[in-house]
Amino acid sequence: MGAGTPPARAAGGFHQSLRFRILLLAILPMLAVVGLFATHFARNSITVAEQQLRRQGQEMARHLAEAVAFDLFSGNLPYVKRLLDFERSARQAVAVGIAEDGQWLLVSGQADMLPALVDLPAASASPSGQLLYFTHPVGLPGSTEQDPYLELSRHADRRAVVVAVLSRGLVEETRARVLRAALVMAGLALLLALVLAWRLALRLSRPLHDITHTVAQLADGGLAVRAPQVSSGELGLLERGVNRMAEALQESQRDLEQRVLNATSELRSQKEAAEAAVLAKSRFLAAASHDLRQPLHALTLLIAALRERTLDGEARRLVEHIDDSAGALEGLLNALLDLSKLDAGVVTAHMECFPAQRTLDNLSRQFAPLARAKGLRLRIHRSAYCLQTDPVLLERILNNLVSNALRYTDRGGILVGLRRTLSGARFEVWDSGRGIPAAFRERIFEEYFQLENPERHRDKGLGLGLAIVARLARLLGSGVLVASTPGRGSCFRFQVACCQPPEQRAEVEPTAFTLPLAGTLVAFIDDDEQILEAMMQVFEQWGVEMAAGSEVEEVRDELRELGRAPDLILSDYRLRGGRTGIDAVRLLREAFGEDIPAALITGDTAPETIQAIAASGLALLHKPLKPAKLRALLSHLRAGL
Repeated sequence: MGAGTPPARAAGGFHQSLRFRILLLAILPMLAVVGLFATHFARNSITVAEQQLRRQGQEMARHLAEAVAFDLFSGNLPYVKRLLDFERSARQAVAVGIAEDGQWLLVSGQADMLPALVDLPAASASPSGQLLYFTHPVGLPGSTEQDPYLELSRHADRRAVVVAVLSRGLVEETRARVLRAALVMAGLALLLALVLAWRLALRLSRPLHDITHTVAQLADGGLAVRAPQVSSGELGLLERGVNRMAEALQESQRDLEQRVLNATSELRSQKEAAEAAVLAKSRFLAAASHDLRQPLHALTLLIAALRERTLDGEARRLVEHIDDSAGALEGLLNALLDLSKLDAGVVTAHMECFPAQRTLDNLSRQFAPLARAKGLRLRIHRSAYCLQTDPVLLERILNNLVSNALRYTDRGGILVGLRRTLSGARFEVWDSGRGIPAAFRERIFEEYFQLENPERHRDKGLGLGLAIVARLARLLGSGVLVASTPGRGSCFRFQVACCQPPEQRAEVEPTAFTLPLAGTLVAFIDDDEQILEAMMQVFEQWGVEMAAGSEVEEVRDELRELGRAPDLILSDYRLRGGRTGIDAVRLLREAFGEDIPAALITGDTAPETIQAIAASGLALLHKPLKPAKLRALLSHLRAGL
């Protein structure tokens, strides 16, 4: 027996276990009796309290019904109201009310606690069970004699009912008192059990305390702690079992921590790679847009300069082809710019009330010739509604939808209409085109996604039209819904708000004028030599004088040599040395006057760039810039508009 448990210790362990079982046999019946007694006492007390509360509610409803009958049907409602208030206060009711013909006539207390008047029984409870409802019909006078004061004959067919609402608070208070009494009895029973277990606890408390402390430390994460192995019997087995469990938990924690570290490292790498890819994409789009707009802007200016010259037929035809290609490229870059503006959050909706027909007429004028050229029918239903939205953004949404419908419809036609709804009106654009498979109806609103353009033909755009439509619709507080049947066509819908027609005002025909630019001195800063050369040729044909250069200091010095301040300031946004056009305008205004009109020209579509320019308050034109648009800007700035 040298390797086994010593007999004395084994007997001691058995003896300890036996004493513990005997103690349990003494304690458990006592606890069971206390529990049964407390349960019986609680049930009886709560039942009595419940019955008393119900009797009180029924008595209150009956008493009020008898007390208010005369005054209610004689029209003495103030007295009835005072009686209701008195009874509610005296009976500690939540609310008391009198209903007549399905409507509340008088209410005292918390009106929102009264029940709905639909087949209310004489006594019922709220859905939560915390309130009790009691009803009693108001007795009508039985006499039908004419009374000049009561006029009872007029009220003979009236039906009224008194409704009283009582809280189960008294029942809950009884429940609480019973619970406290049960706790007291249980406490006394436990105290007696503790006295009986005192001797045994003297020998068992320390090992149990050590084991409990060890388990608590393990639960708090201290997996290196171990329980002292000083006991025998069941306690000794428990100590050894706790230690084995701690060793297993410690090993599992090491393995789990290593796995978490590996997974975290992998996820961090993937997250950094995804963020880098998104950042690289944004930088690439912004840089590519800017770098492409620079030569395109110069090309547009040079084409305009060529148009001003006398050319023969073949040369003019080549210039027209070059202009068409430049225009197509400009359209693609403008789509990128619109998307960048929306993502930057610089586009704001300017809500106004205007007739919908104005927008529909613009659509007809713009797209009717294109539809006829393609052999399609374009039907735009007239509308008398007035809309509360941004007319410019609304027209842009419809332009994109109709243009998209014309692009993907080979036969049949396009229908544009406005339907009235409960919350406003709904625009619908129908087409008889190729349709959209169900699997792609969500993806068509993604950037650069095109369903039928694997060759990326430029006539079909970049796949940004519907992405812009979705963003503009959200900006106007709506969403775009699409329904489509492949081979039969599609329908795009979005919601707008309606308004009352605005007051008609007499329109004053503006006086047409052209502001001559000859002799105007323009300070122009751009770090691209081709753009400087092209701008000089265009301004020379307009008779505009220039102080131009790639550095703002160079332009400032040239203006000082001329001895005059510039009439206008034009600057590219990105300049050399990390400077911006905003800095250039500020420097020239400090040198020659703060009131000099200024504008920025940029091909940068990055959101942060657009936000910075918007915050500066300067006028903005985007490259490539049509000479006619540039001339209009110069005229407006020159006139101080």
